[in-house]
Amino acid sequence: MTSGITTVTVLEHCRVSPPLDHSVTEKLLHLTFFDIFWLNWPSVARVFFYDFPCSKSEFMQTIVPHLKKSLALTLKHYFPFCGNLITPTCLSNNTTPAIRYLNGDSISLIIAEFSGNTSHGFKHLSGDQDRDVDDLLALIPQLPPGYTNTTCEDDSTMCSPVLSVQVTLFPDQGFSIGFRNSHVIADGRSMSNFIRTWACINAKQLMGVDEYDNTYTIDLPFYDRSVIKDPKGIASIFLRECLQMASENSKAFPHVAQSKDLVQATFKMNRVQIQGLKNLVTAQYPYVSTFVVACAYVWTCMAKARMVLGLKMNDENEVENFIFMMDTRERLDPPIPLNYFGNAALNCRCSLKSIQLVGEKEGFLNAVEEIRRALDEKINNEEGVLKGFETIFDVIKASKGRRKFGVAGSPKFDYYSTDFGWGKPSKYEVVSEKFGLVGSRDSDGSLEIGLCFSKDEMDVFTTIFTQGLMS
Repeated sequence: MTSGITTVTVLEHCRVSPPLDHSVTEKLLHLTFFDIFWLNWPSVARVFFYDFPCSKSEFMQTIVPHLKKSLALTLKHYFPFCGNLITPTCLSNNTTPAIRYLNGDSISLIIAEFSGNTSHGFKHLSGDQDRDVDDLLALIPQLPPGYTNTTCEDDSTMCSPVLSVQVTLFPDQGFSIGFRNSHVIADGRSMSNFIRTWACINAKQLMGVDEYDNTYTIDLPFYDRSVIKDPKGIASIFLRECLQMASENSKAFPHVAQSKDLVQATFKMNRVQIQGLKNLVTAQYPYVSTFVVACAYVWTCMAKARMVLGLKMNDENEVENFIFMMDTRERLDPPIPLNYFGNAALNCRCSLKSIQLVGEKEGFLNAVEEIRRALDEKINNEEGVLKGFETIFDVIKASKGRRKFGVAGSPKFDYYSTDFGWGKPSKYEVVSEKFGLVGSRDSDGSLEIGLCFSKDEMDVFTTIFTQGLMS
């Protein structure tokens, strides 16, 4: 397969700023402990595909100008995306981590054209079958490099961009919009709101509506950081841990490598199949969510695939960790607005031995039970969902060396409603995450599961996943 690096030609590289507001020279959005938690996490990559055949001239003369104008108007309300993440570089620096926006700041926007083999073009890359991860990553920009601002030997700060966007034309087939963002600035809900706001403004713009501020179908961001209470000083604890890890060149979380030999594929799970999984545990759990059974099923399929491949299965008592995030906006005391901008998700961790996951039916039941336990531990305790969160880095360090993976995304974030005025996306994907989860395009209660493995692992996993849903 042709390397993704050679399949895209950059047509234009520009910067997009919100309209200038001369009454404001600087805005600071301080980080909470929810944000600081992600300081050592790699950036997040996602891409939308739009099946809208157009020529290069129409793309450059009509689609791109509208997208630039609507993006600038959207950034008026989402100004932090134009700013820089400001963090201290050492423990002796007293700089408070924040997103700093200066009047005139902008984001990087790349306009590109797919120039590879048409057999590996729009239909292929937006399909469900195995695709080379590097080919998908060619549709997603890198974040521009940051820089260190040094005033003295022990007083330096790192300034890092937090968002970049790339729009790629597939001539006479369609186009894609790729995003790369720092997880520090926004969780899935905040990113979803930003992208859908941009889409809404663009769609209204195409209809000739000029009063953009009165046309939103979703709430604009809520920025008041005072709603996040921190009586235990969790922010200081997390910052110290993250800076220590950075000094040791250590990541809090392993991330799937962005390299050749990795492929990405999409698996579908319809309502009948989801209900079938729920029926397997009805006796023990009369109600179990779609999210829980989907995650439990993928977790067990992964363990079985490793067993078939003989990967690190010499010790059947080896502990495996599964990690998922829980949105706390409605669960904090007091609750915070759903349109709160930033991060507000908790790290939930599940642990089982390998042998507990590979049983024909008991493996799935064990996984469901463990995921439910992790949820109940956060939800049903008298001290609230933040109980013990200040010690999460101790838990992470204690699990070093163990097999672990997490799920990115949630069926709650309706990415398939992201209509820029040319129809809803034909495909949405989080790229290079080992396990991504999103509601289906058909909005019928089905799921789309994105997975990223080596080719050998993907082949075995596909067989196990498909056969399990048929039994």
